[in-house]
Parts: sequence; C-alpha cells; structure tokens
Amino acid sequence: EGRGGTAVAEQPQVLPVEGGKKHEKQVEEHGELAEGGYVIPAHAKEGGVVGQLMVAVEGVSSLYKGVGPNILKEGPSSALYLGIYESVKVALLSNYPRLDPLLVYLLAGGVGELIGSVFRSPNEAIKTRVQVGGVTAGDAAKTVLFSEEGRSTTFRAWKATLWRDIPMGAVQIAIFEGIKTYIIESPNINFDVTTLQGEALIGAFAGIVGAFITTAPDIVITRINVASNTGSANVTATDVAHEIYQEEGIMGFSTGIVERCLYWGPAIGIFLSCYCSIRQAFLPH
Repeated sequence: EGRGGTAVAEQPQVLPVEGGKKHEKQVEEHGELAEGGYVIPAHAKEGGVVGQLMVAVEGVSSLYKGVGPNILKEGPSSALYLGIYESVKVALLSNYPRLDPLLVYLLAGGVGELIGSVFRSPNEAIKTRVQVGGVTAGDAAKTVLFSEEGRSTTFRAWKATLWRDIPMGAVQIAIFEGIKTYIIESPNINFDVTTLQGEALIGAFAGIVGAFITTAPDIVITRINVASNTGSANVTATDVAHEIYQEEGIMGFSTGIVERCLYWGPAIGIFLSCYCSIRQAFLPH
C-alpha cells in the first residue's frame, strides 16, 4: 500500500534539518561557522572569495549527507509500523468493541513502533556515523553490523530507542486519528480532513507533539550512537543520562528540541498525508 514509499518521500524534504542538528559538532571539529550556517575549514579561507564560495556550496550538499542510510532507516521500518498498526487496530476494534478508540490507537501505534524499531535502530546507527563520524555508508555499515563493538553499541541504543520510538509512534498516530475523528463528528467544524493538505496539517501537529515529548530519550540515543567515536563504546543509557544531568542540568534534556520539532513536524505531515492518500486511492472502501 506504499507505506514505505511515503516514508521515502519525506526524507529529502526534512533531512537538511536533521543534518543541521549535527552541524555544531562539525564546526567544533573542523572550522568556523560562516554566515548562513556553513562550516568553513581554516585552510579554505586561504582560497579567497572563490574558495569560500566552493566550501559554501559543499556545505549545502553536506546537509543531505546520510540521505541514503536515512531512507533505509525510515522506509522498511515505517512500512512495518503502519502495517502492524492497521492490523492491531482492526483486531482490537473487532474483538474489544468497548475499548476507547483513543486507547486502541495508542496501543496499536506502540506495537507498530516496537516492531519497526528493530529495523530502524541499526540504520540509525549507520546514519549517525555517516553524518557525524565522517565515514562512508559502507564503512559505517561494516562497523555497525559486523563488529562486536558496533553490534553492542547498536543493541544498547536500540533498548534506549524503545523509550523514544514507542511513545512517539503511539502519540503521533493517536493524535492524528483522534483529531480527524473529532472533526468528522463535529458538524460545526468546517474543515475537510480528507484532503492532502488537511491531513498534512494534522499530521504535522501530531509529529510536533510526538517529537516534543520524546526529545530527552532522543538526546540519550544520539550520544550512545556516537559514543564509539569518542572512545566510550561501553556507555549505557543510564550513564549518558547521568552525565547530561551532571553537566547541563535538567535543561540538557531539551537540547535541540526546536530542531527536532522542525524535523518531525513536516516529516510526519508528509508521511501520514501521503499514506492516507495512497490508502484511499487503492482501498476506497
């Protein structure tokens, strides 16, 4: 039904924001930040205006660094997420008709994300290494999948992702379905929720809420994934959380929250609106 395709469609639109979240680390390691947010290595300044212009162009393309691993990360896992969500939702509504629909959406979304995260986590580790570690996707995949250190780090990160992915997957789909149902059942609200634009708007709101409430575990997961590049391959989620709190306080768990919302708002809006449009086209009944 194109579930994976809808996830693929969203990636080129939102990856620059995801890349930007990693930009600060690149500035720190490789050079200074120029106007417009591009990283200019110290040696590039010797090339004058032309040299800096070339680096600026490369900076734009660097925002799409890791788009391949990101597609592999989101495509299959998103297909599983929506496929399992629909199956669990239908089963619960059929066998337990007295259950509150909102609870059904939450449970079905959570189960879908649980299964999807098994496939998402290794590809997220690969994508993070490409964006932050400065390696190719092939080299990152070898490290993540075929080295003991990579598998161990990825497994620890996956366990931590459950605290992020399950709540986000459950909340975003429940908000999306709940708002659509409420509007459809409210005759005084003049808003067509079946249009591509309407579903995209509701999906974006759902994505922002989901991203907002799961920023803290996302920060922990990202630090675990890059731990092998800093010589701390055996770090655990508890260790990372404790370090964040000790160094930055409670506000350390909200770092990048705006960027995360800017990333996932459009992403989920595109994702769910495309999915609903494809579903309506091929399964009109």
